[in-house]
Amino acid sequence: MRIFIIVILLLLSSLVYAENEICKGNPEVVGSCYETRGRISVYNGTPSIRMWKVGTNRMLGIVPSENEIMPDIIKKHIDFGTEIFGDFVVCPFTEEKPGYMQMVCIESGKNIRVEDHKEDKIEITFIEE
Repeated sequence: MRIFIIVILLLLSSLVYAENEICKGNPEVVGSCYETRGRISVYNGTPSIRMWKVGTNRMLGIVPSENEIMPDIIKKHIDFGTEIFGDFVVCPFTEEKPGYMQMVCIESGKNIRVEDHKEDKIEITFIEE
């Protein structure tokens, strides 16, 4: 009987987790989603995937760490030494505060350019979502 209850609890917790994998409409979102031009890169530290808002000094953290909420077409290109430029729709998980990294998820992207800077060469790829 205990095993049955544990299995049921695990199934229910996985359903809640799967439900929170959406970006727009996620219960953790604290404000309106907005479009921004950015560059996504991998960094040491948490969160490891971050977006620099082009033309600013702002850095956005893509969350949750280790299971970032973003479209698969973007996620499959994430790697150290790779930069992804594009126009992204992001939804805030934290309020914007000067001097602090704002946490967001990525709802979508367009005009995406992937730059791979590995092995002393730059390879540029354009992708469509």
